Formats: sequence, structure tokens, C-alpha cells
Amino acid sequence: MNATADTATRAIATAPPPEVAAYVQARVITADDVATTGVLISIAGRDEPLAPQPLAWVALGLALRTPRDGHTCVDLSLMADWAGAIDPDAPAALPWPADAAAWKKALDSARPLVGRPGDRRPFILDGNRLYLARSLHEEQEIARRLSGSGARGGAKPAEGHAAGPIPARVRILLGGPGTGKTTEVARRLIEKFTADPLTRIALAAPTGKAAARMAEALRTRCVAENAPQPVLDAIDAARPVTVHRLLKVRPQGSPRYCFRADNPLAYDLVVVDETSMLSSSLMYRLLDAISPQTELLLVGDPDQLASVDAGSVLADIARAAAREGSALAAVTDRLVTRHRLGTEIGALADAILAGDAAAVLTLLASRDAAASGNLFPAIDWIEPGSDGFRSLVATVVAQARRLGDLATAGDAAAAVAAQKDLQVLCAHRSGPLGAAGWNTLVEKRLGVFGGSAWYAGRPVMVTRNTPTLDLFNGDIGLVVPTPGETRGDAVESRSLRMEAAFPEGRSVRRVAVTRLDEVATVHALTIHKSQGSEYHHAIVVLPERASPILSRELFYTGVTRAIDRVTVVATRDIIAAAVGRPIRRASGLADRL
Repeated sequence: MNATADTATRAIATAPPPEVAAYVQARVITADDVATTGVLISIAGRDEPLAPQPLAWVALGLALRTPRDGHTCVDLSLMADWAGAIDPDAPAALPWPADAAAWKKALDSARPLVGRPGDRRPFILDGNRLYLARSLHEEQEIARRLSGSGARGGAKPAEGHAAGPIPARVRILLGGPGTGKTTEVARRLIEKFTADPLTRIALAAPTGKAAARMAEALRTRCVAENAPQPVLDAIDAARPVTVHRLLKVRPQGSPRYCFRADNPLAYDLVVVDETSMLSSSLMYRLLDAISPQTELLLVGDPDQLASVDAGSVLADIARAAAREGSALAAVTDRLVTRHRLGTEIGALADAILAGDAAAVLTLLASRDAAASGNLFPAIDWIEPGSDGFRSLVATVVAQARRLGDLATAGDAAAAVAAQKDLQVLCAHRSGPLGAAGWNTLVEKRLGVFGGSAWYAGRPVMVTRNTPTLDLFNGDIGLVVPTPGETRGDAVESRSLRMEAAFPEGRSVRRVAVTRLDEVATVHALTIHKSQGSEYHHAIVVLPERASPILSRELFYTGVTRAIDRVTVVATRDIIAAAVGRPIRRASGLADRL
């Protein structure tokens, strides 16, 4: 038996202490987390077998789980709240120390697996925070590259990894919707091009939709600011891209990204919008690709939902910048005065952020005064199952038919633009009030349920990066007949040859539907997927019951997607539950900045 086979045998034979099963049954950790921990224990103990304490197994399993839950680490000082956030009954049913010292003592029994900062170990204990080694390295590097120093976090590049340059000109622009972020970016562009008309710029965002919206809004604002023609030409030439696209992610091969420390991006200015959606890993990759000659402008709203992946980078930056003596304070601007978002929607957003459920319910209830001059005409509140809900469904179906009619008429640009008029945004993907349920309902009403997947007016979202087509997860388009195939109505057009039209600057780009393997219908989409987008009328649908997904940030993000009108679909209790539950992500980034 060779060494590899011997290691595999040991791994397979590894079993956790019996006490660990209770934590799996309580859904604190999963069986896969336990199995992976067992493999690592087996490998680390190949010379001398290890026998970690049950709590050590749990802590290591949690560290493996944290990226899936959006955390970059396990904060042992917050363990009193940790299990309760996963399952409210878990702490009462399990041996669950509230103090960090008990967990750290247990981790001593897994010492060969758990190291200190600077050690080459799978897990790193840094103070009271337990990290996967890669997560700690990324967090340290983000801090080093943003603040210009790694002293606070002990950051140093891993052996064999290029340290990379520290961006000398990082700028951060924070603000909620309508506070003038686009105007401020436009003014900075004008200043940049006034000093150097040959400035090379890149415009990027986490999703294709957000990138396209940024470029469109930025050009409109620059025109309003009487920007010189070189600025407008540069915006037109700087095709908006996702951050993945900017870095040129490779479908195969290593390293995964084309642009990195030893091959930096060749721009004078890189503007990244909707930065709150960037995960720790992607922020690390972005900073790794920025040279000292490039100015990086990070723009976003730190109160919105963080990335679906691990990390809350922009929120951590905002907290650090607000701290006296922070190196980031001098390069961070926070805009607070709203200029665009209507006073009604703005007041609702403020009440949600403040955690004031009573004020939120008062604002929503104001729609009952419509007959006598509604004080808040931009706000509507509908309870599931009511007559108003049935009327709302009819409105959504009418919008879907309108998209089909525009697509079938052959005006792809108008059809794509009309997607912005109304959108259903759901907290959940599944369930009766989830996005999948809404999509099924609308297609049944359209008469296309169970028929061909491709019909004129079908809104589709790319669900997997496809670099060969220059399409990435989150890009949204609309199915339209191939030019010359525009006859009949939307339903009958299922027999026609179809393409998907995706927004590209001020025009659209067509892709044959036969080349699209992984897309989803989005007559309704999740609030997470809506980040970076705006709609004239946003219908925000909360679930029937409270869930771990439901949060203050989720509700706020959904409401602030609305430009002119927002309709909230939820019960009183669910609204109060959402407002009362802020997201807490475990991270050490704010302390390192």
C-alpha cells in the first residue's frame, strides 16, 4: 500500500466522538463538515494519531461551514449567539459554552491542525477568531492593501505568493440610493479628464445589470454636468463589465484570474459600483490586480445586503472609516442627503434601517388613506391572499404580456428597456411566495407553462458564468424573435427562432438561445439577485414565515430598488420580524483597517 492509499484509508476510517452527532442532529454543523474535519484530523495525525475534544470537532466544523453562511471566521467571543442564529433551540439542547476560553481550550487538543497567524495550518486561531487559512490570508491582504500596512493584522504574504503592490490611491464613496453617488463619480471623471484627456478608465460592478446601469446613469449625469466630449467618449468606449470579467476569470487553468499582482490592470482609473456585493475573496482578487499607478474608486451602499459569498467588506470599511484615527477616514466620503429617492420611499427606507418597526408599519398603513389624498402615494402594502393580492397578480401578468408584445413586434431595445418598469422581488427563491412560485404562476397565466422553454418576452437570468459568450451569473436579458421572424403574438411565437437580447451600453446584444445552457426565468427574482438594479415599480414579497434569510438589510435592499413606487407584500408580523433582525457577519476586517 503506497502513502496516498494509506492516507485515504486513514481518512475513511476516521470517526468523530459520539457526542458530535448531537450537533449534527441540531443542524449546527452538517455531516459533510464533520466528515471533512475527520479527513483533516486523519491527515494531520498520520505520524501521531490525534484525539480532538468534541468541542474542537464542532468548532472546526463551524469554520468549514462559515463561508456558506457568509462569515469569514468563527468569532468565539460571540458563541452565545451563534447556535441560536442557526437554530433557536440548539443552545438549550447542547453543551454550548458561552465563553471563548472554553472553545480555545478545546481547540488546543487539535493543535497540529490549528495554528497562529503566520503558521502553515488549515485552520488559524487569531485572538478569538477561528479562520480557514485562506480566509485569513485574504482578509489580511485586503487590510494591507487598503490601509497601506499589515501591522495591525500581522499580514504577510503566504510563501510562494507575490506580495503585490499597495494601491496608493484608493478612494471610497459611500451613500444610500439617491444621495448623489453617480453625480460625484461624474464630477471626479470630469476632473480626471480635464487634467489628462487620455485617461484610461474601466467601469465595473459585481453583476452585468449593475455595470450596465452604472454606465448609463454615469453618461446621463455627465451630460447634465456639461462634461467635455472626451469624458463621454471614454464612457462609451469603456464597456461596463462585471468584476469577474474585468479580471478575466478563466474557466480552466491556474492561476484562475488573468489580471493579478504580476500582471496588473492597465488603467488610470477603475470605478467599481455596488461594492457591497463584493465578497472578501473577490475584493482580494481586485486589489491584487490594482497597481500603484491606478486609482481605484469603490462606490456603494454599506447598508445593503452583503455578498452572497463570505464577507461584508464594504460594511467593514464603513465601520473602520468612521473610527477615529482610521487610515481610511481620509480617503472615504459618505453622502447622506437624498436627492433622487422619493420622500415616501426614502422615509420607509430610513425607518427600516433604524429598526423602527412601528414607524415602518405606520408608513405602510398610510396607503389606506388613498381615497382621501394618500400622504404616501408611492407606498403600497398588500397582505397575501387579499383581494389586493389577486389584483396585483393581474398587474404582474399584464406586464409579462406587454414584454411579450414588445418582443414580438421586433423592438428588442424597447422590450429590454421595459423590464425596468415593474419587477417582482422575493425574499425566497422557493415556497408559495418565492420567486419560483411567482414565475410558475405568471407562465400559467400566459399559457406557456409546460410548453417550449423559449417564448418571446421571457425574461431570463444567466445562472452560470459563460466566458466564451461574455455572459456571467446575474446577467439578465429578454427572449426575442430573430430579426425577420416577428409575426404573431407572444404565445404563438414559440415556433419562431429565438434569441436572447442582453443590454450592452445603450444598445442590446443578441445571443442565440441554443447557446444558452443555464438560465432561469425571472418574471420574479430574489432580492439578492436584484442588487445593482432599479425599477420604476418594485414589488417586494416577503415570506409567509420568518426564516434565517429574512433580515433588515434584505427588506431595505428590496425597498430601495424602487424609483417611483414600492409595493410590499407581507403580513404585519413578518414585516416586524424583518425590521427587527439585522444581519451580523463574523469578520475581523474592520479591526484590521
